Amino acid sequence: AHFNLNVNIRTIHVVHTNSGLDVYFRTPTPLFLAELFGVSPDDGTVIPAPFTYNRTENDVLLHYLDLSEVRTNTLEFAQIVVGGLIFETEGILLSPKIVAVRVHDALKQPPFTTLVEARAALTGDVFDNSIDEIFVGETVTDLFVKYEFDKSIDSYSITSKFNPDIPGQDETANLILDHFPGETRVFRLTGLLNTPVEIRNSQFAAAFTFIAQGIIHILKGIDHVLFVVCLTIGAVHLVNLLWRVTGFTLGHTVTLIAGFWGFVPFGAWFVPAVELGIALSIIYVALIAVRSSGAQIDRHGSFVVSLLIGLLHGLGFSFVLYELLLPNGAHLWKSLLSFNIGVEIGQVAIVLGVWIVLLIVGRLKKNYLKFTRWAVALSCISVASFWMVERGKLLFETLAVG
Repeated sequence: AHFNLNVNIRTIHVVHTNSGLDVYFRTPTPLFLAELFGVSPDDGTVIPAPFTYNRTENDVLLHYLDLSEVRTNTLEFAQIVVGGLIFETEGILLSPKIVAVRVHDALKQPPFTTLVEARAALTGDVFDNSIDEIFVGETVTDLFVKYEFDKSIDSYSITSKFNPDIPGQDETANLILDHFPGETRVFRLTGLLNTPVEIRNSQFAAAFTFIAQGIIHILKGIDHVLFVVCLTIGAVHLVNLLWRVTGFTLGHTVTLIAGFWGFVPFGAWFVPAVELGIALSIIYVALIAVRSSGAQIDRHGSFVVSLLIGLLHGLGFSFVLYELLLPNGAHLWKSLLSFNIGVEIGQVAIVLGVWIVLLIVGRLKKNYLKFTRWAVALSCISVASFWMVERGKLLFETLAVG
């Protein structure tokens, strides 16, 4: 009376939030139902497991999933799964809150490798309504479960209590993806997970990850780099440079946070408009850098202009940050701060590098300094002009479609 284990892979996505863990879980259905069937002490007949029924064909006992019962009592069906999947932190068992349940034909199961795929797999009907009958072993079950806690959880353990006694169960491939702020770690294990699997994370590691992401983003974002370069070559002395950098920093900090939290327009036109604005800002600061009256620009004027343009660039930073950090993710403000610190480190590195080059060129010959400013500014204007046309065209097409 063994259940068939036609699919032998379990996948668990664990997302850290400010109030516990969000878990997306896919498991072969036999792993949690097979051990629940019994044998009558009176006549030795097999008693079907919950949500299943039996049929003997050619002297072989077959186990079918009772689809009508699953659709009618979905929550009770899901309780069997979460009852055997134990999450624990700080010696405390976490209580599950079932959010969504789906059962799939194993041959038609949607992908579940990424977090986006896992969420998509848990939408729609509990089971394909066009199917009337299916073997238990030919199905997989997906669950979205919240394990709520009074704070964010960094470290936890996972244990499975199921021991279905199915041939091949010890070769079960388990894929655990831990989506901690700033990175996703993958754990591959074999077996039933009857021994606790310890997952440990560090807040400090997450902070350093976001600092690194901030540095990488500004250094890889050529448009941001060109803006900072032009901002630097246009400063006539160190005090003026400090005012410019301070204004830019405050500006992009404000809109980075506002953009991440969604306090910006949601229209399809908005991102292309921001990208176009960034290209125009490069052209503007490049022209300011080489204008003949540049020496007369006061520090307050530099601060205000840099602040306003920083507001624009901060929106560009926020688009990237949103992909790295979910709004309900754990250690949210630490991660936001760390990312911004990383952006600042990258920005300061660019400023120092350009300023040192300008000092060296200026010591060689004063005329060289003017030539260098013009050469850099014109190069930046050329690149930014190309972006302006490209991004302007994209914005126009987006507005036309809308």
